[in-house]
Amino acid sequence: MRLEQMVHDREHPLAALKSAVDDGNIPDLLLVGPPGTGKTTTAHAIAHAIQADLHEFNASDERGIDFIRTRVKEVATQRGYADFTIILLDEADGLTKQAQDALRRIIETGHALFILTANDEANIIPALRSRCYTCRFRPYNAEEVRMFLPDWAKSLAVETCNAYNGDLRRISMAVDSVNGDFDSLKEAIGNEAKVYSDPALSLMGGDWESLRRELLSIKTHSKLALLNNLHDKVRQLDMSPPMFHYYSRIWGDAVLAAHQWPLSQEGFIDWFVGSLSSQWDTKKSE
Repeated sequence: MRLEQMVHDREHPLAALKSAVDDGNIPDLLLVGPPGTGKTTTAHAIAHAIQADLHEFNASDERGIDFIRTRVKEVATQRGYADFTIILLDEADGLTKQAQDALRRIIETGHALFILTANDEANIIPALRSRCYTCRFRPYNAEEVRMFLPDWAKSLAVETCNAYNGDLRRISMAVDSVNGDFDSLKEAIGNEAKVYSDPALSLMGGDWESLRRELLSIKTHSKLALLNNLHDKVRQLDMSPPMFHYYSRIWGDAVLAAHQWPLSQEGFIDWFVGSLSSQWDTKKSE
């Protein structure tokens, strides 16, 4: 999708920067928001709009300082054949603090334009945030999902949006998987809504055995995907500030642990649930 169409089709976070994109005078960017809200697609659209060389890295694969000082620095300090070089660093909130600090120094001295994406802005160090123009992406709403859905599925727009938290990537996968079968999509939506709401409610109530069982039932081999799906639902709950702050700290530690620790899925869930439960009652009473 072209950048002009993206900005026109919805209240896009980059709308205020459209003239800068047109002029090729783009600041380094931090694109923040839940999965499936168009952050990576936007970065690709910018690269297409200014005909830039695009180098894409995923910080969830390599998150340490050596990766930044070698592979990223090498690209940032070289001049390519195009007028612009863009380094897209997906899931930059998964980088260690030392790696983020090294990245900040490279951004300040390199020749490339950096576009960072993050699910949680709080996991980006302030010094790095201050070097970038931050664009915040929201989940797609029901009307936007309705525009995306094929005609045979448009009547399920509200249910689809709620079940998948406006995550257009997951919605697209669900629609593609049912091959135009309305009843199969409706069943998938129902299963999704149940699986991804129950763990959040169990967490809210401190029902740790149910939370553990429900997290184990989620069909994904990605620890990060499991954490993100839980986080999307938890943010919709009416949780007190002390509880949410405590949960967010444990969740952030879990995101880092998902990259570092060679635990099985079951072992990781046991550790995560145990960490949450250790002071939950204390925070709940505050």
